[in-house]
Amino acid sequence: MPSDGGSDPGDKPPYRLRRPGGEVDRSRIVNAPGVVLVIAGAIVAAFVLVAVAPERTARVAQEAAGLVPAAFARGPEANGGVLAMVSPLVTHMFVHAGIAHLAMNTFFLLAFGTPVARRMNADGALQSAGALASASMFLTFFLLSGAVGALAFVALHADEYTLLVGASGGVFGLLGGLVRFAFNRSTLFGPEAARFNSLTDRPVIGWTAFVLLTNNPVFAALLSPMAGGGGIAWEAHIGGYFFGLLTYPFFERAARGFR
Repeated sequence: MPSDGGSDPGDKPPYRLRRPGGEVDRSRIVNAPGVVLVIAGAIVAAFVLVAVAPERTARVAQEAAGLVPAAFARGPEANGGVLAMVSPLVTHMFVHAGIAHLAMNTFFLLAFGTPVARRMNADGALQSAGALASASMFLTFFLLSGAVGALAFVALHADEYTLLVGASGGVFGLLGGLVRFAFNRSTLFGPEAARFNSLTDRPVIGWTAFVLLTNNPVFAALLSPMAGGGGIAWEAHIGGYFFGLLTYPFFERAARGFR
């Protein structure tokens, strides 16, 4: 488990991008890194493929990719093996209940994923082996956040045959990572390097309280139309958020170590 201490003050700020001439390339601030765009593109492509498929094929694909807590809880033998049991922990992130559900998750994936990926030096994945490794570390962080969120959902619904779909567990993991560094400098877009926020710092406590207050059965019922009427998996949100909050410094240090 990573410590809560600050990063090395001598580290080069990973978000301060420069052109060959030396000036800061501020146009890059509004552009998402390639790895974030690839994830968003894969999620949208999966939605389109399901949408244009015949109804029966689409239903089979959704059920195969989605996570059913009761089926997962029955173990490998009941699921046809370990791989068949655990794969929905990831594949459920690429299935969405409707266009509003898809749009919301994609928007926040871009909003939270862009600063996190840039902080992890995951931009320009095809430029070098180190950049590709950093981008892979970002992808791993995102997918594991979603998987842990799914496990949190299973833990509270182990006897239910409901279908869990959507990338929100991973998106909330990105938010947890963002909270660990985004509010620890004089201005949000300031040029100075941001150290890690401690778990007891005010921004972390404040955002964690906000996540908990807005992820509960009452808010889930109010927001369920945005998920196609199928309900909000607030348990997955909380699980993904806390995974991101607690483990992000480890992933960042590992990702930056490749560059």
